[in-house]
Amino acid sequence: MRRVGPPVGSSTRPVVPASHAEPVQPGDKFTAAQPQPFPQPRPADPETKPGAVPPPPPKDLPPVSGSPPSVGGPLALDEVLFSVERNYPLLRAIEQERSIAGGRLVSTMGAFDLNLNAGADGQGTTYDNFRSGVGVSQGLPVGGLGVFAGYRNGYGDFPTYNLGQKTADGGEFRAGVSIPLLRDRAIDRPRAAVQQARLDVALAEPVIERQRLDFQRAASRTYWNWVAAGQRLKVVESLVKLAVERDDQLKARVEAGPAANIERIDNQQNIALRNGVLVQAQRGFQQATIDLSLFLRNGSGSPTLAGSDRLPSFPEIQPIDLKTFDASLQTAFDLRPEPRRLRLQREKAAVELRLATNQTLPSVNAVVAASQDVGGGKSSLSGPNGLDRTTLSAGVAFQLPVQQRDARGRVMQAQAQLTQIDQQLRHTEDVVRAEVQDTFSALERAFEFCQQAKKRVELARLVARAEREQLRLGRSDVLRVTLREQATFDAEIVEIGAQQDFFRALADFKAALGIGGK
Repeated sequence: MRRVGPPVGSSTRPVVPASHAEPVQPGDKFTAAQPQPFPQPRPADPETKPGAVPPPPPKDLPPVSGSPPSVGGPLALDEVLFSVERNYPLLRAIEQERSIAGGRLVSTMGAFDLNLNAGADGQGTTYDNFRSGVGVSQGLPVGGLGVFAGYRNGYGDFPTYNLGQKTADGGEFRAGVSIPLLRDRAIDRPRAAVQQARLDVALAEPVIERQRLDFQRAASRTYWNWVAAGQRLKVVESLVKLAVERDDQLKARVEAGPAANIERIDNQQNIALRNGVLVQAQRGFQQATIDLSLFLRNGSGSPTLAGSDRLPSFPEIQPIDLKTFDASLQTAFDLRPEPRRLRLQREKAAVELRLATNQTLPSVNAVVAASQDVGGGKSSLSGPNGLDRTTLSAGVAFQLPVQQRDARGRVMQAQAQLTQIDQQLRHTEDVVRAEVQDTFSALERAFEFCQQAKKRVELARLVARAEREQLRLGRSDVLRVTLREQATFDAEIVEIGAQQDFFRALADFKAALGIGGK
């Protein structure tokens, strides 16, 4: 019988059971790899386990350097506005308009100053003589009159054509008056300048008042921004406190067994997230504090920093009476400085028109003068009784530019300026009306939004408290509680923003009425 052997090229290794197989040889790629046992884990330090230690809180808010702190109780808006009124540099600067206008008035009144003049001369050649004189003159703010008076003397020999320079031994006293009969009688340039300068003094007040309203409005809005930033910081601090307290609760539950550690880790990532929001809120409060320091100043005028110890709560928001709009509009027309400024400018233009109209008249000026010599003395022309004792003279001068182009051009300019101011006044009154309408609408809607935001906060807090109670009883989880707290936080932030908008709208409304911080 034929013996059957293995095929050519096949392995002659005997087949053995798997349990008795030889160890796998390195480099044998045809041999299946056998499973290896896992390495034994090393014991971990409990402090390095995830969730063992909650995230550290952010560093304490450092004080802002460079300015002294503001001291006192809760900071009120009136204190800020009082500081603006007393120590705000830009308000002090604009108030110098009073002095500037007063200086212009004094300058224009110089046209009516008393003028003193004096002189002396002599010669010692063919005609040996000496002359001297002193006099005063002054324009009067009545009827365009001008008066003059003086004293002169002339001693020695005078040529025949200058014998009028010779006086009696005691000299000569003289006086006179110039009288405009047509042009410059009712009004002239010096009197018009004084009237306009007086109007400039009055014009300084609406200019100052406009700036005061702007500064008070800016200070009020900055103050409410600071209050809102402080309230946001408090809300964020409360949110962080809730998550930190819950970490202690979850730690006890994890160690007791009912809760998984992932719940505590989830809460701790919320702590880290809220800590970041806290840092941003701290920065926002510091920025608002620095902005407010520009208006909140001490007695020496230096900016002061109001910290969280001076932070007040928002006042109670009062409803808006819609029936007060008409009265508010009339108040704005009476108190706003812009229409008052234009009315004063119109008076200035009216003065210019009266002057220009007067300049179209002919210039007819009369001069009456008298002189009296004192003492004795004769000249070749004086006659047997010596030098004339008394002299009375009168004269009239007439002048009229034929084309009158200068005067007519000034009249045209003044009339056009009056028309221009009338149109500006009309537009300004329309702007005042529109600003009152807009700020009144914004204030009324801000009040309604505050009411809705307040109700939302009440409901969100109720739901969040209920969800935390469910977590305590083991019927909820950290995710649900976090969502409820986030919704409450969002609602509180919206309410703070609504209160901030209401009081800023109130500041805008008062500025539109022209009452500022009153």
